[in-house]
Amino acid sequence: MSGEIRNWSSGARGKSPETRWVGATDAPLVWLELSRETDEVLAADVSGGLYLLDPQGRIAALTRGPAPLRAIAWSDTGSGGVALVGERKLYWFDRQLEFQGSVELPEPTLAVAIDSHGDYAAVSLTNGANLIFDGPRKPIHSFETMRPLVNLDFVVEHPQLVGIADYGLLCCHSFQGEVEWQEKLWGNAGDVALTGSGEMILVASFTHGIQRYDDEGQNVGSYQVEGTVSRVCTSYLPKRIGAATLERHLYWIDVSGEMIWAAMMNDDISRLCCDPLGRGLVCGFQSGRILRLEW
Repeated sequence: MSGEIRNWSSGARGKSPETRWVGATDAPLVWLELSRETDEVLAADVSGGLYLLDPQGRIAALTRGPAPLRAIAWSDTGSGGVALVGERKLYWFDRQLEFQGSVELPEPTLAVAIDSHGDYAAVSLTNGANLIFDGPRKPIHSFETMRPLVNLDFVVEHPQLVGIADYGLLCCHSFQGEVEWQEKLWGNAGDVALTGSGEMILVASFTHGIQRYDDEGQNVGSYQVEGTVSRVCTSYLPKRIGAATLERHLYWIDVSGEMIWAAMMNDDISRLCCDPLGRGLVCGFQSGRILRLEW
């Protein structure tokens, strides 16, 4: 185990990773995204700072955007992204992290997503409405859900969106907004993570572990780890899974359920992103520290 990991973890078990690079934001971390095609990381902090890190962890672009920045979404091509600022503002920004435009939304926002090419953005509102934009103008599609969605993701290989609502709802909608399927959950959820085809959907279900669903919304099993699972990520193909708990455990798991590595970290884990090929993950801590780990 590298010295950097030893400084940040204890009680490690399994095959130790290498620390590819270490980074940090100037203020506490708000969000973290990994571009699957360019291997770049985009980080956001509470002061409105946006940081684009190249594959070696060096800062390729840095800007101070509008604040308070609450969430971001970054395209797989690295062409641009969107950000939720304050309660009702949705902003667009380009690869140089220059803000290009914004819309004021009619209700407070909960979650935001962007498609893999950066052409379309989706945002969920507290009244249960969900809007799809093709830029800072009027939405091109909209749909409503039984309960407001607190997580929202585009499926890469199909024109679909997968979302989670508090109090137990997992759903899939077409790009135009039609219901594809919906499934009740056992309780609230943290993260949701999808493979590229959407054939594997993972839900961080706190005390119920990591629940696994297929592309028709059927529960096909679970991964059980020690602690209360709040964060989960997966590779593009169903190969590797990263998970974090509220108790600061960090796990690297084979899709068959075999634990490859586990450790107790010494800071709260805010965000996890998995390498598309399953080689490793990017871990963002609440303090602003960012680690790129590889096996």
